[in-house]
Amino acid sequence: MATIKDVAKEAGVGVGTASRALSGNGSVSDSARKRIDAAVKKLNFVPNQSARNLKNQSCATIAISVPTIRHPFFAKIIYYAEEYLSRKGVRMLVVNSQDKKSKETEMLEMIRQARVDGIIFITHHVHENIDEGLPIVSVDRHIGGRVPFVTSNNYDASREAMEYLLSRGVKKIGCVCGKTQVESEVRLRYKAYEDCMRERGLPSRLFVADFKHGDEMDVMREYLRNNPDIDGLFTGSDILANAAYYNAFLLGKRVPEDLQIVGFDGVMDEWCPHPKLTTVRQDIEALASAAVDVLFARVQGKEYAQKTVINADLTIGETTK
Repeated sequence: MATIKDVAKEAGVGVGTASRALSGNGSVSDSARKRIDAAVKKLNFVPNQSARNLKNQSCATIAISVPTIRHPFFAKIIYYAEEYLSRKGVRMLVVNSQDKKSKETEMLEMIRQARVDGIIFITHHVHENIDEGLPIVSVDRHIGGRVPFVTSNNYDASREAMEYLLSRGVKKIGCVCGKTQVESEVRLRYKAYEDCMRERGLPSRLFVADFKHGDEMDVMREYLRNNPDIDGLFTGSDILANAAYYNAFLLGKRVPEDLQIVGFDGVMDEWCPHPKLTTVRQDIEALASAAVDVLFARVQGKEYAQKTVINADLTIGETTK
């Protein structure tokens, strides 16, 4: 990302002159101003008001963009991020993109124009030519080579879940995960499933479903009807696991006697306390606080990790024996 020093060098003026021209404070000759404006346009320079706002905190606003607020994982990310930002004296703007790429693009334009000071950006879409120098941090998604992200230990935690299922005596294990258009750490969940099944010489019954949030019941109904003989199931989310539980009941299957189910996220306790799922429980509070910390470090020019991993743990519930 270009700095004011780059603008000054390109325009052939001093940093002080460039600063006065961009802030509107102090006199700058017309010829210098024209060169500075041309340099700003050429370098796609965005004044770093964000760093000043976050330092002052009282006027800072951080946005969080999620695909939907109806999903309990995203709802909890919002809850903990807002709580953490509030303690820092920073306001939060919530954008519910409703899985629409156009709304996400509008959010990126807001940060480019410095109308917000940073974004925690959770997308389901690929955005071409994204300015990787903008103050953005992602959760799970890879949205650019220089954009940092926070995530759980998806692969290792999913392997632990699969090893546990296999230890319960099941052999015909299915797997259902949601499809993401953008590269995502979430894909490591079903990679762990495939690796475990291949290593044991067991057939994979992976279904990577392309669906909208809210369609989980339909997805699981179709999957269970097409795979009536499975005795184990690993899903990429607790919403899918919960949908599998109720569809199994409707199809005359007993859980866990006939079908053992393991989910991922650990978000259903407050939304649907029964059944208590066996699930990989993510530390969503730690994910949210880490995202905020990385964003602050990035905006303020401090060191930060490109990838921050928060451990998730397998929690045993009522859906496995």
